[in-house]
Amino acid sequence: MLPFILRRILTFIPVLVLLAFLTFILSYYGPGDPLRVMMGENWADEAAYQQLRHSYGLDRPLLVQFIDYCRDMLRGDFGRSYIQRVEVSELLWKAIPVSAQLALMAIIIVAVVGIGLGIISALFRNQWPDIAIGTVGVLLHSIPPFVLAPIVLVALVLKLGIISTPSGWHGFFSYQTVIAASCLAAYPLLAIIRQTRAGVGDVLSQDYVRTARAKGVSEYGVIMRHVLRNAMAPVATSLGLTFGALLGGAIFIESAFNIPGMGTLFFTGLRNTDYPLLTGATMVSGFWIMFSSILVDVIYGILDPRVRTGK
Repeated sequence: MLPFILRRILTFIPVLVLLAFLTFILSYYGPGDPLRVMMGENWADEAAYQQLRHSYGLDRPLLVQFIDYCRDMLRGDFGRSYIQRVEVSELLWKAIPVSAQLALMAIIIVAVVGIGLGIISALFRNQWPDIAIGTVGVLLHSIPPFVLAPIVLVALVLKLGIISTPSGWHGFFSYQTVIAASCLAAYPLLAIIRQTRAGVGDVLSQDYVRTARAKGVSEYGVIMRHVLRNAMAPVATSLGLTFGALLGGAIFIESAFNIPGMGTLFFTGLRNTDYPLLTGATMVSGFWIMFSSILVDVIYGILDPRVRTGK
């Protein structure tokens, strides 16, 4: 198992380096100049501008800056925010737990609802429950998050009046978090439903399932003891990858619900051309997605030894 894990880690190191280089290139050649914004009314003072560039080390060659940035990043130093004037690592450490909790709530919703509806679809294949579930799944998958979030807010706040304070972070078990996580979970729900439906459908046609039914095992016992155990490995893999994507891709949901997570941090850096903040948020999100992918590969390797042996 250890050689398999090392191979996966070595595979992602070049990808991480390339991601760091591309995001750093953006800060070097990107549009706008946040240093001019920092100078305020003195933005036209060229001497002060050059002094500020020197203080941030931006007057050095690109390759030198990139090597120094990678060295500092390995120590957990992502530089200093141009606009907020604080260390980027400090902002990241505040945002990561919030996004992680939001993604955890979303993946719980995806797992419970997706697997449950997938089992129902498999048991009623090509009947009206299967068709209805598939239609709803496709509909949710077709609505982009930046469209779904405003629709939900307008419906719950303005039309129905169910909630009054939909935005902000109020903890893992708050209804605001559940609503935001539900919007985040809507898009990947279809994939889990379809995978569960296909996996359960394949297992239901196996001889040992028919044998269990012939022995008088209840339908619930057949599903829980025989079907799910053999059908959930691909679904578990998809859930792991989805969790990584949810943590790194909640920009619109966090912005719409004013949740101070990684998505809001990324959007703030992008809106203000705060390149250290933007680069730091991108690198942490990319690292998390790669880490999730490695973890899923390891879990799948444990479930199926053929994966780690390459056979």
